[in-house]
Amino acid sequence: MKGVFNRAALLLAVSVITSGLAASGHAQVYYSVRGLLAEQFRQSELVDFRRIQLSDEHREGIERQLGEKLEKSEYIFYVARSANRVDGYALFDREIGQHEYIDLATFFDPDGRVTRVEVVAYREPYGEGIRSKRFRKQFVGKEAASGFKPGRDIDVISGATLSARAMAKAVKRATLLLHDAVLTSS
Repeated sequence: MKGVFNRAALLLAVSVITSGLAASGHAQVYYSVRGLLAEQFRQSELVDFRRIQLSDEHREGIERQLGEKLEKSEYIFYVARSANRVDGYALFDREIGQHEYIDLATFFDPDGRVTRVEVVAYREPYGEGIRSKRFRKQFVGKEAASGFKPGRDIDVISGATLSARAMAKAVKRATLLLHDAVLTSS
């Protein structure tokens, strides 16, 4: 990657992503935040972050679209830039699977369409089928207005149904957050 990372942003992301690993007992970590950002945005000059503090109005609107409450009001989006243009966005987030959290990264193009989804850390003893390229590819091209319903819009995986639902929920949340709190608020 040509550019630099904001050290504070990376430390914050690493602490958020790894905060549950020690308590879990079983955790498989597949990527580091820094490594994944460098891989995805290798052509970008700079990867920085934008901290989003949701207003009550934004939070309620997103919760209405999700059909459930958000666990938090603050999110950190990574923004990749070259010159004066945005190359893409990334959100590292987590969602509960059957019993444990699944940490994942959702990457977007400048217009808010999903370009890639990766499982960063997985703690469940089974259900890792959500890491398959075939499963993750279903999310590519999705945006805030897209359907994310497991079994209809997203194929679920036998033996990983709850993990597949969790991933669909997390990616939908990421698309809504990017659209409602970043792209339309810029």
